[in-house]
Amino acid sequence: MKLHIGIAAPIATEHVANLLSCDTSELPKGYPGAPFTGVLIGELLKQGHRVSAFTTDSSLYPNKGIVKVSGANFDFYICPSRPRAWRLNNHRLGRAVDGFAYERQQLYDAMQLAKPLIIHAHWTYEFALPAIKTGLPHLITCHDAPAVILRYTRSVYRAIRYLLARQVFRKARNLSAVSSYMASAVQHYTSIPISLVPNPLADYVLSQGKPRNAPKHKRIGMICNGWDERKNPEPALRAFAKLNREHPAAQLHLFGMDFGPNQTAQQWCEKNGLAGGMVFHGSTPHQQLIDKFSKLELLLHPSLEESFGVVIAEAMALGLPVVAGRRSGAVPWVVGFDETANKICCAVLTDMTDSDAIVLAIKQAFDEQYGERSEMGYTRARQMFAPDVIAGKYLSLYENILFSNAN
Repeated sequence: MKLHIGIAAPIATEHVANLLSCDTSELPKGYPGAPFTGVLIGELLKQGHRVSAFTTDSSLYPNKGIVKVSGANFDFYICPSRPRAWRLNNHRLGRAVDGFAYERQQLYDAMQLAKPLIIHAHWTYEFALPAIKTGLPHLITCHDAPAVILRYTRSVYRAIRYLLARQVFRKARNLSAVSSYMASAVQHYTSIPISLVPNPLADYVLSQGKPRNAPKHKRIGMICNGWDERKNPEPALRAFAKLNREHPAAQLHLFGMDFGPNQTAQQWCEKNGLAGGMVFHGSTPHQQLIDKFSKLELLLHPSLEESFGVVIAEAMALGLPVVAGRRSGAVPWVVGFDETANKICCAVLTDMTDSDAIVLAIKQAFDEQYGERSEMGYTRARQMFAPDVIAGKYLSLYENILFSNAN
């Protein structure tokens, strides 16, 4: 059964450029930050389905309207979004003030033009509400727990997004989540059973992976997008500084917003005398990030909470063992850790608030079982997160939803 599927999500134009039949150099950039959306769209097209995708871009506001571009069986709708959350945008309020009303209307209008059989919206906010409003069969995927995000980032903006999510949970008829942790974290908002479908990994991630033997070097990678309590970088940086004093040749390669040259992380490390052995790369295009990571030996992931942890799944796919948090949301599920089984997995999990515990975990990750951890992660990533596996799970959900709506 070939379907016409709508995908409403943060979608960067660069992540679907290869699916379009036009020059994309002058197109709006779309909504960056979720490379997996392009992976899912590409896999659905590869399996013979038609896809209409919907995203937003503030460069189109206020005068350019919805941009539609196409490829084989693929239509991409880029909708205007106000650039400011609070201050006036020409004659309109900030997007947070009215709960993204303008953005939701633009997305709704594009969905009405496309008329897919089913709409799959990602995140429980401004993409989900217009999908539900169309009255078409829908699936909403939960990528974060709104109350947890609000707890770590206490702001009026996050409170408004929390209220948007509560509307989504009240109105949605079909929900999925990207991990067992996430399903449990949001199940109390709704009586609807929440299906479990993880995020897919890009083919270019999987193609660069290989099981590894114990390395001669200790080149560690860490990705944090933002310097905040939830990302929890400070204990990990202190831990590496302790490791570097024992192993002066060890390196820590840092990626993400606030982790570039002379940015927040480097300034903090230099102020505290901890910058030895650290290389500050900062924000890096995704394929370049994967290329750089494939040349490292370990992922250090200090986050205190993850709804999925695509960085961890990508490291596993590349064959890198992982050091991460034993209580960090979805992390134990992603790496296949079973606390009751007392057996090795692809990660060493520890208390990510304790720099001494992190040092011990890094040393353990480099022990004689390094190769076994590498192979286990490499295998699990392909079994659990390959694009064809994830698309197959979603297609089963779509067909069940369409069947239920027809009866």
